[in-house]
Amino acid sequence: MRKRWGDLVTWFGDAIRAAEGCTHGPLAFSHAVPHGTPNSALGSVMMTRIESGAQVFVHASDIQLLDETTVDSLIDWRPTTVLAGGPPLYLGRLGVAERERAWQNALRLAEHVKVVILDHHVLRDSSGEAWLKALSETTGKRIYCAADFMGRPRRLLESRRQELYDDMPVPPGWHGRYARGAATIEGYFGDMGDRAQCAKRARTDDRQTD
Repeated sequence: MRKRWGDLVTWFGDAIRAAEGCTHGPLAFSHAVPHGTPNSALGSVMMTRIESGAQVFVHASDIQLLDETTVDSLIDWRPTTVLAGGPPLYLGRLGVAERERAWQNALRLAEHVKVVILDHHVLRDSSGEAWLKALSETTGKRIYCAADFMGRPRRLLESRRQELYDDMPVPPGWHGRYARGAATIEGYFGDMGDRAQCAKRARTDDRQTD
């Protein structure tokens, strides 16, 4: 996060301003809220409110529904549509109490907000689909993921991470080389029915850049 901030400062210079707690026309920004559980090592995030006529959209990615105060603040903004990061159900360290807290906070959101879209963490595991379905059944209204809301098919790539790496392996050290700009993802594009050939091309590209 510090690197991203540094890059933004380098790009925008003196024009960049901290937005926490500020309102500018139809835009409003929250103060820092927990990135999941309060007082965790994960730091904080900022929610954004966008008003357009009678519609109010709130983007609250990464809140994970694990802090009641954050959800209270979100509801107080009176959104008509919310896009938020759901709980990371795939993490074994997420305890029973935290899972119940996320569930209750999701119920409260659904009670106060017309359209609720939960994505990101909650769909990093296939159990998230069952969680969203149970939430819809309990609330009596559809709780969307982002793909549902856009009318697109669900493609839970993160939940299939191991399967995809098995089908399209990358050579040792590839991620580091990619981060340095010394490897590309070009070999992975194209017909996914020919995954082995795609992976072979990528491995060849890596050997050439090494």
